[in-house]
Order: sequence, then C-alpha cells, then structure tokens
Amino acid sequence: PNSLNIIAISGIIVSLLVKFNKLFNKPVMWYLLFFVLGALAIIFYQEPYLRFFARGFIGYGFFLIVMFVGVVPNKWGVTRVVKKNRGVLSILGFLAITPHAFLHVFGIWGGIDLFGIAAYVIMVPLTFISFRTIRKQIPVKDWFTIQKAAYAIYLILFVHLLLVSAWENKIVYAVLLTLYVNNKLLKEFRK
Repeated sequence: PNSLNIIAISGIIVSLLVKFNKLFNKPVMWYLLFFVLGALAIIFYQEPYLRFFARGFIGYGFFLIVMFVGVVPNKWGVTRVVKKNRGVLSILGFLAITPHAFLHVFGIWGGIDLFGIAAYVIMVPLTFISFRTIRKQIPVKDWFTIQKAAYAIYLILFVHLLLVSAWENKIVYAVLLTLYVNNKLLKEFRK
C-alpha cells in the first residue's frame, strides 16, 4: 500500500539523519537537487524511477517526519537531530510534493481534490518563510505564530489522503492521524 511506502520513506530519511547528522548542513545543494528531481518528475512522470516523486510519496514522507517530530518526546536523541533539520525537511517536502500537485492541477493525473489544493496553497507561504534568509527577517514570535498554520496543513492533508486513498491506506492514515492528535494533546496538557 502507498501508506506503507510513505512510512518506509520517512523511516529511511530519519535513519539517514541519525547516521549522518550533518546530511543537510548544505541545504541549498539539496534544494537544487530536489528542484531538478521535481522538474524531471513532472516531465517524465511515467518513468518508474521518478514514480515516488511524481506520486508525492517522497513529499508525504518528509511531511510525516516534520509533523511527528513535534509530538514525540524532546529528550529522545532522534528528536533533537530531526528538530535541528526541521526547516530543511519541510522545504524539501514541499519541493518533493510539488510534482504531485502540478500533475493533478493540470489534469495529467486524475482529478483535482480541493483538500489537496488547499493544503498546497497554505504550504507556499510557510515554505517561503522557512528559508533561513527570510526567517531571519521576521521577528521570532511572529514567525512561530505564522508557522501554526502547519497544523491546518496536517489536518487538510490527512482529509485529502482519507478521501482519495484505497481502504487499506485509509486505515493506516486514520491510525497515523489518531496517534498524532493523541500525542499532540498529551504534549499540550503536560506544558
């Protein structure tokens, strides 16, 4: 199932981050690589080598990490490593999900789902202000307030996935959403 591919991609990314904790120290190189891969995935969307990009699996994998790192205990070593790279991961997730959005909006693949479009539209400004040079121009308090819109993205993405997925994927996505909401509520109540 697609949902298990996304979870596996998330696991691979986290494993790479833990093993090579300086993997994303040169983010511009990664942004350029993902931009090129995204463009290639749009042009050659039928190629099996670009399938995970074109179908959005890579992007969803990154967003799953960015989302869940906010609700797991801060004292875990893996949490600290991932949080240090959270901004880069979210930008890479956006770049990796763009071919999927593009292919649907322009009718190359299936129809348009309004929840998917809404999530993507909200991602644009959040991604823009996640670049370090832009983030430095915004007061910290304001930046964190704006970034709270990510919760809307998470919810809308899950609604999108629940609407367009096969039943076996819906079960996995429902479990992930339940785990996220449960852990988020627990973390907020402990503050």
